[in-house]
Amino acid sequence: MNKSRIILLCILSVLAFMNISAKNRGFAIFIDPISYKKVRPEIEQYAQSIEKQGLKTFIIEDKWGIPDSIRACILQLYTQKNYPIEGAVFIGDIPIPMIRDAQHMTTAFKVNQNLKNFERTAVPSDRFYDDLNLKFTFIQQDKKKPNLFYYSLNADSPQRLEPVIYSGRIKPGDTPTTSKYERLKAYLQKVVRLKEEQNKVDQLLYFSGQGYNSESQLARIDEKESYYEYFPWLKQQRNGIQHIDHLRDNFIKYRMMAEIQRNDLDIAILHHHGAPGKEYLNRYPVPRNAKDNLESAKIFFRSKIRSAVDRKTPADTAIAYYVREYDVPKDWFDDIFTKASIDSDSIRDYQLDLHIEDFDTYKPNARVVLLDACFNGAFNNDRYIAGEYIFNSGNTVVAIANSVNVLQDKWTDRNLGLLGLGMRIGNMTKYNPYLESHTIGDPTYSFSSHDASIDINKVLTEKNTGYWKKQLKNQYPAMQLMAIQQIAQNGNCSDFLLNTFKTNPNYIVRLGCMMELSRYDDDNFVSCLESATEDSYELIQRLGCILVGKNGDPRLIPAVIRSLIRNNNGKRVEFQLKSAMGMFETEPLLDEFEKQFAECSIYLNKAEKKAYFESFIRNAAGRWDENVQVLSNRDSKPKDVLFCIRSIRNNPIHAELPFLIDFFKNCNNEEYQLLLAEAFGWFELSYKSPELLQELLKISQDNKYSEKVRNEALKSVNRITHRKHE
Repeated sequence: MNKSRIILLCILSVLAFMNISAKNRGFAIFIDPISYKKVRPEIEQYAQSIEKQGLKTFIIEDKWGIPDSIRACILQLYTQKNYPIEGAVFIGDIPIPMIRDAQHMTTAFKVNQNLKNFERTAVPSDRFYDDLNLKFTFIQQDKKKPNLFYYSLNADSPQRLEPVIYSGRIKPGDTPTTSKYERLKAYLQKVVRLKEEQNKVDQLLYFSGQGYNSESQLARIDEKESYYEYFPWLKQQRNGIQHIDHLRDNFIKYRMMAEIQRNDLDIAILHHHGAPGKEYLNRYPVPRNAKDNLESAKIFFRSKIRSAVDRKTPADTAIAYYVREYDVPKDWFDDIFTKASIDSDSIRDYQLDLHIEDFDTYKPNARVVLLDACFNGAFNNDRYIAGEYIFNSGNTVVAIANSVNVLQDKWTDRNLGLLGLGMRIGNMTKYNPYLESHTIGDPTYSFSSHDASIDINKVLTEKNTGYWKKQLKNQYPAMQLMAIQQIAQNGNCSDFLLNTFKTNPNYIVRLGCMMELSRYDDDNFVSCLESATEDSYELIQRLGCILVGKNGDPRLIPAVIRSLIRNNNGKRVEFQLKSAMGMFETEPLLDEFEKQFAECSIYLNKAEKKAYFESFIRNAAGRWDENVQVLSNRDSKPKDVLFCIRSIRNNPIHAELPFLIDFFKNCNNEEYQLLLAEAFGWFELSYKSPELLQELLKISQDNKYSEKVRNEALKSVNRITHRKHE
């Protein structure tokens, strides 16, 4: 079917189901034919609830079952003269785009795409639908899961996410007792009911799970301070912000579940590790006395021995090994394979985490849940954690979650404060987009505004730079932050961003300035990073250290060393500082350290500390030397070469860029060149990116390289040219 025919059918379908009431803006509801037949009255009631918010609704029955057709329809609805849509929702079994060749648009998804498992090596992403500037090439439809469609991001496409509309997914799955259509019907009824609430944001909970952000207490302390900036009206006697740490209880899930079941809870932000069907919350209980230590050791041995037996090691052999290596009594293991022992350990292990099965009795009521975790939003599965939050009898309406793995160190809650001013939830993802991040649930849901004088949803649809400039002095830091984003998108404003970064008292506004300045390859960005490493806000320090490593300008070395010899860095800041040091040369770091440490007077054991820091610098800065050695050695195994090239994607070793370019030109190996051309795109923030850009332009136009290699080079060119260069 040709494209014009698809668009014509789309228009006819829209006209058939459109509401006739007049509104200024539109919203599209896409639903598969079976779901529409099953829940038509509920869909119409849902549409009416959106109309009450001031949006004209278009109900589109997806009779194509093809992402390209839906995208063409969205484009028509977005560009139409009357009632252009500001958002869309995909209900039921709407086709799922699975995106390949766009790993740089994710925070952490870095896999070998040569693997045969297509589903495992692609990102389920509705950026295909809401970022209409992106260009894709269709690859194939999944044979086992026909609702999955694989696409490759084109080389001539924009290489940065900037959605033009917001979107949401409402995709239930069957349970052993309830069909997905029954669950969908109940959810739509719940949304319509809860939209009638006059509910302001006045209760927020955040949770920190085991192993997340290095379990930095400073990170969690400063996080609470940022919530007071987002929601300044919560600075009152009634406790409006609560925090739960996984160390509070041996089995923290029950405390967390109880809090999220509070019907007065508005927003829950959950930082932890995850899987499609699990939230990882606890580790084994921390021993508090000798008895606990003894039991902890026995748990360890039982786990190790059972795992060894599962790998076909004889039980006697495994037991003998641990008795000998750890010098423990053999009778510790007498009951290791008894049913009582196995059942007891299984029950304990199950209680450490939250599972999909827990939702049989768990009824979350927090209206919005932000799952800062891997895979909890993997809607390519029939059932997934984010879906379970909304498809039950509790009052949760929306979960923001990730469809694949996600980086721990990212600005998860950017623009969260605007929810308190009535912003529709879909805009959270639109204005903080990642390929993997999705609004699961109704994207038009909003809280009642704490300030009726601000129509945030209206002003977000208008390109009014003058209005946003006035908001730089708004009483709400959340409005100042959005003003920074809007102004930065509409002109060159590097000086303005740096000045605001250095003078604004609000953490979230300064953080916004730093992130927007990363679009500039200029002295102001370097100056900002010099200050960021000493900022009073932990997240600015932490993300600043990451950007220092990605930029690599030698002028940043004094700031790196000042941060290093500071006595009390946050744990996660220290982690990222060490990673950043790996992007600099060893000797300049050591020279600057000698200079600064000579004037340092805070350490009592200065000689010992000096030796420690020198060792730290050598280990950190020399971390990637082996990569260069592997690439330099013609006898290196291909798998080792490929591994080294892939590792460069997250670790742009700036000083070695000339060597890497020479290796690319002289290796005469298409596979190496293809991967390295991709890895060069990760140098987009590098101070050496201008010279790299010139080389990539030549490569992209040189016919001695294969078309695949030229296209990958062009993709990296488009990544780098998105920045504003001096």
